[in-house]
Amino acid sequence: MRLFIATSFPAEVIDDLNARIARMKPRLPAASWVRPETQHLTFAFLAEQPETLVEKIAPPLAATLSSIARFEAQLHGCGFFPNPRHARVGWSGLQPEEKFVMIATAVRDVVKKHGVELDAADFRPHLTLMRIRDRWPPSSIDLFCSTLRDYRSAPFEVKDVTLYSSQLNPNGAIHTPLKTFPLT
Repeated sequence: MRLFIATSFPAEVIDDLNARIARMKPRLPAASWVRPETQHLTFAFLAEQPETLVEKIAPPLAATLSSIARFEAQLHGCGFFPNPRHARVGWSGLQPEEKFVMIATAVRDVVKKHGVELDAADFRPHLTLMRIRDRWPPSSIDLFCSTLRDYRSAPFEVKDVTLYSSQLNPNGAIHTPLKTFPLT
């Protein structure tokens, strides 16, 4: 089964951000936009794993994450991976970054100790908004950035982390929560 560990955001926060995006979408070139119901922050993508891994990593994840305090966060700003000149992914940032990095480090340490190989990329807290297949002109990059550069969502509480299974589907992946781990 395909697994990942993530946190989701309140519907009102996602709805507000997506309303802003909807106003600019018609003026942008084609992109594969992430459906609001699947928008989340991934701390670790575990890829294909045996079903037995879920019960193996759940207790240490619960113990580790229960030692991390809940906190208030906001979506803020935007950017592109790998960079605006070679944009492949458009995103909105998250603050406070250090709190999200702390959770990602804890989650990644647990799954690595249980034999899961993760990508070596540094974790950057972000909400993926879309993926770009064909290069966008600089004016489109500028429009995206000018629309979201100063964006700041309403504050929301980050109170848990969830282990999901992901089933690929022609209409987009279906994410099913398997276990939720509360923060203190």
